[in-house]
Amino acid sequence: MKFSLIGFNCRFTHSCLSLFYLRQELCKNIDDVAVNINQFTINDPYYPTLMQISSFAADAFFFSVYIWNAHIIKRIINDLAQIQPFPRFILGGPHGIAFNADELPAGCTVVSGEIEGIDRSFYTDLKNGSLRPSYHCSRSREFASPFTSEDFADQLVNRHIYYESSRGCPYSCSYCISSLEPGVRYKDMHKVRQELTEILAHKPLSLRFVDRTFNASDKRALEIWQFLREESPGTTFHFEIAPDLFSEDMFAFLQTIPPQLFQFEVGIQSTHTETLAAINRKSSISSSLDNIKRLMQINTIHLHVDLILGLPYETFASFGKSFNDIFAIGPHYIQMGLLKVLPHTPLSGQLPEFSIQHCKYPPYEVLSTRWLPHDELAELFWFGECFEAFYNNRYFRAFFGFLQRNGRDGFQFFLDLLAACRKHHFFNRAKTQLLMSEILADFIRNDPMGGLLQELLIYDWLRSGHRFLPDHLGPHVLKQTKDQLWRELPQELLPFYNCVSRSNFFKLSLFVKFAGETLKELGLTNGEEGVLCFLNEKENALLELHKVALIGPLGPYT
Repeated sequence: MKFSLIGFNCRFTHSCLSLFYLRQELCKNIDDVAVNINQFTINDPYYPTLMQISSFAADAFFFSVYIWNAHIIKRIINDLAQIQPFPRFILGGPHGIAFNADELPAGCTVVSGEIEGIDRSFYTDLKNGSLRPSYHCSRSREFASPFTSEDFADQLVNRHIYYESSRGCPYSCSYCISSLEPGVRYKDMHKVRQELTEILAHKPLSLRFVDRTFNASDKRALEIWQFLREESPGTTFHFEIAPDLFSEDMFAFLQTIPPQLFQFEVGIQSTHTETLAAINRKSSISSSLDNIKRLMQINTIHLHVDLILGLPYETFASFGKSFNDIFAIGPHYIQMGLLKVLPHTPLSGQLPEFSIQHCKYPPYEVLSTRWLPHDELAELFWFGECFEAFYNNRYFRAFFGFLQRNGRDGFQFFLDLLAACRKHHFFNRAKTQLLMSEILADFIRNDPMGGLLQELLIYDWLRSGHRFLPDHLGPHVLKQTKDQLWRELPQELLPFYNCVSRSNFFKLSLFVKFAGETLKELGLTNGEEGVLCFLNEKENALLELHKVALIGPLGPYT
């Protein structure tokens, strides 16, 4: 038998782990089977994709369904049914059960649950061509890594590799499908080490653990981290963590890891106690915030912190406080995702109680709640889009760092910046660093600290690697400053140059004079003015910004 396994990822760099698990089970349970994995993206042109899928000669088509691709899969299946009426369509994945029977053509089968736990009658029915409309799988304790060596040379080339060392979640958040089957199942640690060794032998660029709460067991998490630090061939590892579940041993270990090795996605969702109680999220807000601060201080781990917009009891003002609680810490990335009201979750049964309205089709985004009328929720959505563009990159780290260190109200700042963006028609234009820098420069023109903020924009621009200053950050006499330093600096200034490399150093570097107030804010002087030299090489640090050196009264250093 021939089967075509089809997934639609959000991006080309993603891969669909469930297809590989499915292939493993099909090959294990059916003799003389040929299985082809086919990965597309939700942004691929529709008609060429349909034509490509329709050309697959298969006895059955399997689709992995998630909230982000359900609409495409429904469309694909209904069109395929017209041109290929005989093969079966089998839908699985976390959101395959979201389809109503009248949305799908006749002959579709929906599989819910984990494929490893499906009854063997499914494979008998599949071989006999007598599949039922639905099958439910029980939970499985066995979920071996489904990859083969050939996958790394084919399906997984230039993609993120996904791996799970556990299934389930210690939390029971009412909006999450993990709440339907509480509890955590851990894979044997010997098996984890063996599977990771096999994967790392292929030197992937990125390996993402899909464990819902990786640090639910602190000792187990620490053991895996230690293994990865010793075995990593240059791979970056991504983990979803709970910020309140950290031990002192974990913090001590994390102090030892190099930049670019670990990325943490931190699910805090809200700091509003009534909201957390309403969604059954049992966690300590104070411990969470303190631990995020400690992780930031380590300064080698990329921190991505999640907030959810539209949760019960969250008002415009309380969301602003949640945002400020996180913004003040200064994580590298703050994601403000809209609440999705997923079918069959506990929250989906509380819609009248919370007066929640949401989109009727996947991904079921919230439209309003009892505490957030639609106009306020829409304003917070655009607030998030503004913040996403300006903050969630490495462009303006010194600029926003000043706001955070000096206690600025980040929520009000970005609300005001949003108004400025609308005047510039920002959301209808390409969101380049140049455009955003221009908007910020205009926005802070009347700020009491406008001069310092302007110089921080210059500093951020050049630290990003640009070798010129745009007009809105001028006028600056770069050439005159360089010419003056060429005359005044000694023939040898180690570690930057010697008498042989002096000319090349000046050729590749940029020199800008900064006020003492700015240099003090950057931690480079005690308030004396000076010249900063922006070098043509990057730091070996988390953000990989370009190196900078001070040439001033305290002597040169980096």
